[in-house]
Amino acid sequence: CGDPEAEYFGPVAALLGTLNTDNTSIPLPWGDGITETPMVGTTEYWDIYNFTADAHPIHMHLVQFEVVYRQQLETDEEGVAVQPAVLLDGTQRAPESWETGTKDTVIVYPGEMARIKATFDLAGLFVWHCHILEHEDNEMMRPYRVLPLP
Repeated sequence: CGDPEAEYFGPVAALLGTLNTDNTSIPLPWGDGITETPMVGTTEYWDIYNFTADAHPIHMHLVQFEVVYRQQLETDEEGVAVQPAVLLDGTQRAPESWETGTKDTVIVYPGEMARIKATFDLAGLFVWHCHILEHEDNEMMRPYRVLPLP
């Protein structure tokens, strides 16, 4: 909505998504197909990249996870991660002091990748999203499906 002649002041919405094989992002709106389909009882490592200049508290429904580590991405002069994603010098940073134990939300800082370790113990359809209300209301939310055992 709004005046099509109005001046543009930045992105309308940040999106979650996946990475191409060349480490460039594929932003996906809510209605695109499900891309995360772990099997019940499995443990997966998810690398959550933040290509924006904002911190995003990423929340996963109905799963607890551990924050394994964080790693800096190459950024431009404004602190925005450049693409394709380049992890800097292999230096991994430990989780924040308040992030020990199991969590359902991790803050992914600007220009960083956060690795989490999640065990999916309940089959079903769930969501993961940014916990900033304006972001989740504007499609920074994605479904994921935990598949039952065959």
